[in-house]
Amino acid sequence: MHFSRKLYISPSLHKKCGKVKWKLRTGRPQPAVYIIALAKNNDLLEIYHSGLLKQKYYKKKQNAPYIVGIAAGYGGAVDLVIEIIEDVLRETGACDVKTYFAK
Repeated sequence: MHFSRKLYISPSLHKKCGKVKWKLRTGRPQPAVYIIALAKNNDLLEIYHSGLLKQKYYKKKQNAPYIVGIAAGYGGAVDLVIEIIEDVLRETGACDVKTYFAK
């Protein structure tokens, strides 16, 4: 899995960011953690439960998600997606999220 340099994190996870990222990389259970990743299709972003990354499909390098946000709970993930889209729109004038995070 790959983490963006412009990683968005829920306020409640801010202090534990390093530990959360380590647990995501090593497959440790985190029942309340959701990730926001760039979509592989024409959508903008996708929300995944952290447990989904334990599947063999995501362990392959070409299938690894590009993570742009880490949130506490699904509601927090939705709020973080809104914040990301608003920031991209404010800075670029468009909703081209993939180009924004490619910089």
